[in-house]
Amino acid sequence: MKTMSKFGWMTEELTRLKGQNLYRKLRLLEDIKGTEATIDGRKVTLFCGNDYLGLSQHPGLIEAAKQALETSGVGTGSARLISGTQKWHTALEDRIACFLGKERALLFSSGYLANLGVLSALTQSGDTVILDKLSHASLIDAARLADKTVRVYPHKNLDYLEKILKGAKTGRSWIVTDSIFSMDGDLAPLADLVELKNRYGAYLVIDEAHGTGIFGESGRGVAEHFHVSNEIDIHVGTLSKAIGSFGGFVAGQSELIDYLVNFARPFIFETALPPSICAASIKAFDLIEEQLDFRKCLWQNIKMLRKGLGEIGAPLLEGESPIVPVIFGDEKKTLKAAEFLLKEGFLIPAVRYPTVPKGKARLRITVSRVHSDDQINRLIKTFKRLSSLAD
Repeated sequence: MKTMSKFGWMTEELTRLKGQNLYRKLRLLEDIKGTEATIDGRKVTLFCGNDYLGLSQHPGLIEAAKQALETSGVGTGSARLISGTQKWHTALEDRIACFLGKERALLFSSGYLANLGVLSALTQSGDTVILDKLSHASLIDAARLADKTVRVYPHKNLDYLEKILKGAKTGRSWIVTDSIFSMDGDLAPLADLVELKNRYGAYLVIDEAHGTGIFGESGRGVAEHFHVSNEIDIHVGTLSKAIGSFGGFVAGQSELIDYLVNFARPFIFETALPPSICAASIKAFDLIEEQLDFRKCLWQNIKMLRKGLGEIGAPLLEGESPIVPVIFGDEKKTLKAAEFLLKEGFLIPAVRYPTVPKGKARLRITVSRVHSDDQINRLIKTFKRLSSLAD
């Protein structure tokens, strides 16, 4: 008699996902150069990453990382509070604080951990954490792990948010939001959120993961774009998108940073970032301030793609960011569209539930400064062919 595998229940769950067109698997990319890579021996153009300014392969960042590797080695081997704090960490924290116009900044090993650290450390019994419904998974998980009262308001519905603020009778209220929503690509109404948090004495926590380096006159993010940088209580960011490196950070007043050093478990118990990563990140901030044409070129590419896709009637979501979602709705239809594009030489994976709501499956196109006009035009023409096949 055949004994059922101890992990048979996992197989059943995976089979269920496959039947719902929700199964996921890893895809190996090789020979990545700029916006191109090799998959299964075929060259493809990438329109799916978050390297918005093309800095991950910039010679300046590579050289900075090499120099740090030669002088400081590969890893740190320790948490920051033990022996993991090196000159590279403090230099990058000072650079981030200066760039954002904040008193201080604190590094985390990822943006995900930064969000976990902030909400778990700062919230206390009786507090209310209030999330936009489309907030990133890291913010949702952070709110749940904080084990406080968590309320969710419909996407950008400020009237509903105000009702929650009015009903919060005990403790502190924490309004938590992305500055750019990662799947829809739209902006949070930060000026209105600032007005509400001031009216009700709440704290405002924003995750500028997709805004840093792109928005605002100086590239400081959506808060700068809306002229409310000085009104943000806790500013969370990441180094893994437009900065082209890796890691996360929190920026704000000095007391906030001291508090997180003492109470944020994802900081206290996590090994420090490698020096080479810090050195590359510092160079990235320098380039963002020095090379104003980087953002200009990115925005030209965004407008070019949106205009072209709009003219052929692609079902786009309205937006003003490098994230350009094309909504298909049905999961199976979206998978087929992604497969068609891959055969034509473009990698844009299907985004499905639970990353987005059921029935909202999409191709999430992302634009980079280093995409060429030819690549963008070829993608538009391929989408036109895809639309004609669907009809």
